Amino acid sequence: MAVFRPLPLLLVLYGFFGFTFSSRVSITHNGYSDLVVAISPDVHPDQAADLLYNIQRIITEASADLYAATRQRSYIQSVQILIPQTWVNITANASTWETFQDAEIQIDHPNWKYGDMPYTVQLGGCGDPGQYIHWTPNYVNTFDYDTTKSQFGPAGKLFVREWARLRYGVFEEHGYTGADSAFPTFYRSGSAQQSADMVPNVCSNIPVDFTVDYGCGVDPQTGLYDSNCMYSFPDTFKPTSSILSDNRMLSSAAHFCDDDPSSLHKHNREAPTKQNAVCDTQSVWSVISKHADFAGNKNPPSTIANVKPTFNIVRVLTGARYVLVTDVSSSMTTNNRIGRLNEAARRWIKYDVRNGTSLGIVQFSTSATMLSGMTVVNSETRQQLMDKVPTSTEVYTCIGCGLQMALNMLKSGGKGGVIVLVTDGSENRMPYIEDMYPQLIDAQVQVVSVAFGRDAENKMENLATKTNGKSYFINDNGQNDELNDAFTGSLTYQPAVPSDELTVILFQQKYQNSIQFEDFVTVDFTVGRSLTFRLEYTNRNYIVSFSVQSPSGQDYNQVTYDDTAKLAYIIIPDLAEEGDWKFTLTVTSAYSQDYASVIVTSKSRVDSAAPITVECSVPSGTVVEDAAVTPVRIVAVVKHGRDRVLGANVVAHVVSPNSADNVVQLEDNGIGGDLTENNGIYSGFYLAVNNAGRYTLVCEVNSAEGTYIDDGITAQQRTAMGNFERVQSGGTFRVETPMTTMYPPSRVTDLKVVAMQVDQMSFKIEWTATGDQLDVGTASAYQIKYSTTFDSLMDDNFDSSSSVQFGSQDIIDGSMQPLESGSKQNVTLRLPSTAEDATYYVALRAINNNNVASNTSNVVSVQIVRVKPPPTQPPPPPTTTTLVPPTTSSSLTVGCDGVLTTPNGLLTSPNYPGAYPNNYNCQWTIQVDRTSKIRLTFSHFDTESPFDYVEVYDGSSDSATRLLKHSGFTVPNAPVSSSSNKMLVRFVTDSTGNNFRGWRATYTIA
Repeated sequence: MAVFRPLPLLLVLYGFFGFTFSSRVSITHNGYSDLVVAISPDVHPDQAADLLYNIQRIITEASADLYAATRQRSYIQSVQILIPQTWVNITANASTWETFQDAEIQIDHPNWKYGDMPYTVQLGGCGDPGQYIHWTPNYVNTFDYDTTKSQFGPAGKLFVREWARLRYGVFEEHGYTGADSAFPTFYRSGSAQQSADMVPNVCSNIPVDFTVDYGCGVDPQTGLYDSNCMYSFPDTFKPTSSILSDNRMLSSAAHFCDDDPSSLHKHNREAPTKQNAVCDTQSVWSVISKHADFAGNKNPPSTIANVKPTFNIVRVLTGARYVLVTDVSSSMTTNNRIGRLNEAARRWIKYDVRNGTSLGIVQFSTSATMLSGMTVVNSETRQQLMDKVPTSTEVYTCIGCGLQMALNMLKSGGKGGVIVLVTDGSENRMPYIEDMYPQLIDAQVQVVSVAFGRDAENKMENLATKTNGKSYFINDNGQNDELNDAFTGSLTYQPAVPSDELTVILFQQKYQNSIQFEDFVTVDFTVGRSLTFRLEYTNRNYIVSFSVQSPSGQDYNQVTYDDTAKLAYIIIPDLAEEGDWKFTLTVTSAYSQDYASVIVTSKSRVDSAAPITVECSVPSGTVVEDAAVTPVRIVAVVKHGRDRVLGANVVAHVVSPNSADNVVQLEDNGIGGDLTENNGIYSGFYLAVNNAGRYTLVCEVNSAEGTYIDDGITAQQRTAMGNFERVQSGGTFRVETPMTTMYPPSRVTDLKVVAMQVDQMSFKIEWTATGDQLDVGTASAYQIKYSTTFDSLMDDNFDSSSSVQFGSQDIIDGSMQPLESGSKQNVTLRLPSTAEDATYYVALRAINNNNVASNTSNVVSVQIVRVKPPPTQPPPPPTTTTLVPPTTSSSLTVGCDGVLTTPNGLLTSPNYPGAYPNNYNCQWTIQVDRTSKIRLTFSHFDTESPFDYVEVYDGSSDSATRLLKHSGFTVPNAPVSSSSNKMLVRFVTDSTGNNFRGWRATYTIA
């Protein structure tokens, strides 16, 4: 039976998840404008002068490097540096639209895992923009120190690398240490670019010259250097590409690799890098060229004499600026929408809007009316503003009228500001929403759209997306929590506050259809200040009592009621105990239409400390045009300050247009919707996209056994997180065309070879099982194929006869029967006995129950080099010796005897890196010019101990002083040096044990 592969999904499943990021950077005539570098309010002001000076130095250097790397197509033209509001001693202009949370570069305290190394947060797939680049204050202030440059590379080029990840959605072109890494530090390539020897997993336009660190061993299962082995480059190794590769290559690297076969910077498609896995072997430059900045020959190469950026230092001088724009058309009387809006808006103004915020209020129907001009919120004006919230309705709906008036009000204070737009109907008066897009975007105004009821204008989500805002949906049959989430969500656009002032939601739940409710909420070690139990209700008479009890049994029953806002609260006056707090709610009737909601919030436990937080979103944006082309992918990021929290239990609750509540388990396992395993970013696909309309999203996080901070250190040094829980709204997304068929399985991206038995022509592969639909369920079957050519396993060629499929008869151990999605799966396979010595490429596809196939996995290589029988009598050594002048070239000797006269060379055991023969007694004499001495350095050692060994003598015969006798798996811990210009190296093997791979050494003149 033929396997069906639906073409519309190809881009999505290659890693193009579809992602919307709120960058306001624009490019005109090759220059990027309005790049924002924001400094966290947690950074102490005594670093201000150095930080501001060095930020400008780094980006000035980076602009020139970016101009060169993008082939004269882009540079940094203007930069806004946003400093904390508390840095009052620094001269700065007033900020208007710049915010810390939307900045392209955020300067903040380090993440434990990365330390001072700059990094980019990426939630999307290939070609999708990242969230932000993170710099630490220490990195910025020491970027030109020799130690910093040797560790991270030149700052300008490092910026270009991270900018490419942030702006263009490309990925690393190097490997990682660690036994579980899908992108190993070393690999073997059968391409013409590399020898068949092991090489570092980097992308370079020239052959990689390297040495491995002392103590490196070889994994006997894979024949590769072990997972913690590191390498070094000599000073003479100076590749010019790729900037996305190893930091130590940045000093000479100045370009991105491309796909042009004749290019000097040709991309290495075979290297097991993240770029190849996520972008389906596309080069970095190929992905960049397709970006909207350059596609269609936009911003073509241009000779620009001055690429130095301009800098503007800004600071928040006033509070945030908001305009509440409310629909008062006649339809707002339906289901008491106007009443619910009035209660929620008054509650927001009274309890949530910070002092110092400027707030205006507008209502619209046939036209727009200003109910309150821009007013600074304080204790005297709050009530006045609350009284301005509309309570009555009129006719018609002119949404554009309300937007226009709000925009004019915000413009009086400059660019920026936030409009909170609430409506329940379709617009029927000009100007229309689309007419307002250019003005809103030009003014840098963000719109938080709140759609009330299912008939609300469909353009609301587009409006939020176009203006980098947020979108919410309020169900007529829902609860006030939805309105509260919308108003609270708008507050994220306020100026950033120190981490210890963040308020987090620990618990949120609606209660109905019973008389008494008891529930628990965990106060963990990161929170406890300002612990507040907030009760919201539809009817005061519905509430009989509300009380709270601490873990030690202390009761709190002093409830403050605010019937105008329809809420009550209990505030714990002191630092709250850690542990499980119980609250009890008693109501009048189990059969009432009324209901109540409990929201528990808190701040960090101590000053200058951050609580655990969660971010919840659909990265593809608030509008899903066609769910068949762009599956709905949900992402939650769990953090403790800047550190990621791993091992948590994260679920997403999605309410569909038909009010069905679906639960999606979010995983951090690196498959399907999750890009990277164990990075604190939890992802999953929502499959039940069966109806067009609006869906609401809430993420819930609970600790699990083994939840810890990702500190990048060993398991014994991880910080356990204990018990905690968090809830966070993810807003609303609207689906225009629902999914009507089944999705294919997700593509496997972590296929790897974990063991080889060359003598048996067998190898063991491992991967994370994918699902029946995307990453959900269990696939029906796997197709595993091999070929001697890499391209034969690409998607377009996978079904051709140029590759061979493994069958059940080829299985030595394990199974090809799919396991449940997320499970680790492995199988040991045998190549045909007639197969020749060569590099074999292996890849797989998953098939679901509808016989629909996934895209092809990443491709791995298996190198088969069998040991050839030794000659019956070793050839005699040459009778003459030829001395040659010193040169800088290297030679490779793989025979069994010889005289080596070049001043620098490479010496290996026979058949290296394949298994060496038995019954050998090899001798090599190294002889250089009389004025030099010899230094022999081993970089790999794998012999049968103690029977097979290497001896090194300080002269040309074994009667000289023996400098070394070595056997086993460890590399000699120091180089071997001669006292003259001659050295003898002998390798002796016995008659048994031919599965060892031998040794590798380099010699130089000293």
